[in-house]
Amino acid sequence: MPTKAVQSRESGTPIYVIAGFLGSGKTTLLKRVLAHELDRGVKPAVLMNEFGEIDVDGALLREHPRAQDVKLQALLSGCICCDLSGEFSEQVKHLIEKTKGAPLFIETTGLADTGQVVVGVEKALAARQAKGTLASVIVMVDTPRFLKLGAYWSTAEEHLKQADTVVLNKLDQIDKRQVDLVERRIRLTNTGARIVRAAHAEVQIDRLLQGPDKQRSPLIPNGALKDSAAGYQSGSFKILQPVNADRLEGWLRRFQRSVVRLKGFVKVPGRDGWQELQWIMGSFSITPYSGAKQLQAKIVVIGRRVPWERFLKGLEDCLVRPPRQTMQWRRERRRRP
Repeated sequence: MPTKAVQSRESGTPIYVIAGFLGSGKTTLLKRVLAHELDRGVKPAVLMNEFGEIDVDGALLREHPRAQDVKLQALLSGCICCDLSGEFSEQVKHLIEKTKGAPLFIETTGLADTGQVVVGVEKALAARQAKGTLASVIVMVDTPRFLKLGAYWSTAEEHLKQADTVVLNKLDQIDKRQVDLVERRIRLTNTGARIVRAAHAEVQIDRLLQGPDKQRSPLIPNGALKDSAAGYQSGSFKILQPVNADRLEGWLRRFQRSVVRLKGFVKVPGRDGWQELQWIMGSFSITPYSGAKQLQAKIVVIGRRVPWERFLKGLEDCLVRPPRQTMQWRRERRRRP
């Protein structure tokens, strides 16, 4: 008997939605999934949504030796579940036509309402008469920080309801008792989801892509779209000097209630090559960038009620001997009609 994955391909392009809050590990998982597909000769497509205007995560996806075989499209400066509905629909149709039955992976911004993304996919398939099917919805969870996520995002648990698979990620940072507590909380929200435990998004890809254990019922939109990113702003920066890592971490900790996410690539004195910078709800890390792709020093900051002028002044002070004009930045204000 054919597997669910094969059955999905017979009915057209299987579409996988990879969702999860900011910094939960979506891009790391996507890299593993794409490597799995490329290694077996498949040429998948990716539709990646970034809340900021700089495509930081897209650079990470191009590290695979056969990355040119991935049809990658980025939607920037908005959230596909509400801001970019028309463009989103067009891109889904375009990528389905390009894949010719190979899978399409949609990575949402970390502020997207998963249910609205699912509705968007279903509407795109119906309205555009595209030959595809929603194969599975995978939600990544930053397990060590899940229990405090509600303080940052009001729909933290709501978006889990549409998950077919929930990946409890970053288990190397948390003990088993706390993991069990998080899993029980998730079970109260979604009783039918498959729950997978992982560190560094290392999962059994074949099992992950099997899809749900039962047929998914189409969602019916319920009223007006909710703005799941309400109150959040993003700032995009090009850093023209090396960064003092200790000074930067200390400065970010002064803003950990407002600066929720920071990511990008910088140079750090005493370290060779590019460094990948990550800040997630008070957790700071700098790791060597191992890819061969040429990069620019750039970061994206996402937060709520950020005092931008004061934050930027301190960010300038984190640069090593910053002369004038060492940092170019642009703040994006999200306005609603």
